Amino acid sequence: MPTLARRAQESESVRLKASVILACLLGLAASRTMAAGEISEHPLLDLAHELQTTRKLDLRTTPGAPALRQAEHALEQAHAPPDGECARRLGALRFAELHMDLGAALVGQGDFAGAARQYRRARACRPRDAQILAAIAGVLFDARDYAGARDAIRASLAIAPRAVNSNRLAGNIDFVAERWAEAVSRFRYVASSDPDRVQAGYGQLMLWLSQMRAGVAKPEYVERLPGDGWPQPLLLYMRGEYTEAELTVPIQEGDEDYNSQPNTSTDERLCEALFYVGEAYWARGQLEVARDYFAALVNIKVIYFLEHGLALAEIAKLRERLSAATDR
Repeated sequence: MPTLARRAQESESVRLKASVILACLLGLAASRTMAAGEISEHPLLDLAHELQTTRKLDLRTTPGAPALRQAEHALEQAHAPPDGECARRLGALRFAELHMDLGAALVGQGDFAGAARQYRRARACRPRDAQILAAIAGVLFDARDYAGARDAIRASLAIAPRAVNSNRLAGNIDFVAERWAEAVSRFRYVASSDPDRVQAGYGQLMLWLSQMRAGVAKPEYVERLPGDGWPQPLLLYMRGEYTEAELTVPIQEGDEDYNSQPNTSTDERLCEALFYVGEAYWARGQLEVARDYFAALVNIKVIYFLEHGLALAEIAKLRERLSAATDR
């Protein structure tokens, strides 16, 4: 899930009906292969593997490279002052923004250490800016410096305790640390407080998973009107109203021309689905399956999504637990 999203123009009810029809057709086709033993228990993994073999990457230009060059050039042209002087300069806000832009471009390249340096330079210009502190926390989380991320997000929340995105990141840190009570509390706030109903859906998903991982027999969502479009199918999956096979339909619709939701291409939807479904497998005790889902997610390389960093954290934990189980 990226920071920004907007509602789809198409009615979700119409799209879900079309998805169900298409899923039924897919199920009919699959049933013809069942006798031959070709049916899969994990349709999302199959889809990930299929896309991995057919995806074509233009190697002439590294994705995100133009944005990086533009951000570097803008900062160079601005003649930003040394960090120790920036906060006292008249253009401190503009200099901070330029450092933030460069940091964001570096995140897109997977250079989390470089991004952290730029975000810290932005903070030198704006020491009491909660959003800059949250950005530092986010990139440290991506770099798997969880202690540093926790310190930065605490500092951010001390300035702006009701900031939804900061509470979301704090919830992610609690989730990775398996501090379930804190995670549930954070995500309940995010799910109920995010003014964007689509973005609130991701809070609902993490709220549900935090309850599942904590052992709650019947997880619950916050009662509010859901957003249109993606990720509504994932919410329905968690409640048992969508099968994993049916999820592949709206995922593949991400690359259709009529999809008007930004940051919801097929790769991006699949990245999210692999994480949330993988977590559901973990909650059901299927750790090896969860590991495979997270690994498939990481291979898609949607590194600018929160789910990518979460999956890396979960893979590290699963590696230790599965290794310990093997040694017994």
